[in-house]
Amino acid sequence: MKKVVKKYSLIEDPPLSVVSDFEAVYQVRHRPVKKEPVEPAIKDFTYAHFKKIADKGPFTLNEWADLLYISERSLHRYAKEGSGFNGLQIERILLLSALIDAGNDFFGKEGFRLWLHSRPFSLNGSVVKEYLTTHNGIQTIIDLLHRMEQGISA
Repeated sequence: MKKVVKKYSLIEDPPLSVVSDFEAVYQVRHRPVKKEPVEPAIKDFTYAHFKKIADKGPFTLNEWADLLYISERSLHRYAKEGSGFNGLQIERILLLSALIDAGNDFFGKEGFRLWLHSRPFSLNGSVVKEYLTTHNGIQTIIDLLHRMEQGISA
């Protein structure tokens, strides 16, 4: 026995109404984009780049040597020869640069130097400078500064 197949008619969607509105034309002035200085490539990171960062910060050359796990004499040798740092040292320098920028923006250079010796409540009475020996510690201090900028008590 042959099965009867029903044929359905296709119902088309009703045509959409077209709404016509006036088009607003906005004129936008294109301001020149301030180009951020490009970070040098790791192989091109020399003592001169380090010196620019070190001059912004509140650390002495001896403190920089301790933060980078090298001797102060090595820093003097890098300055004399104009040679570069290794990858881990460069990473630490750039992370400390971010910390210095955040601290100087929030406190000012002198205020940031003083704050590094303080004992904020959020660090459970520890001195801020003690956290700068590890990558995670530096990132913790940067995060703390950003929270303070947003008004979250620290």
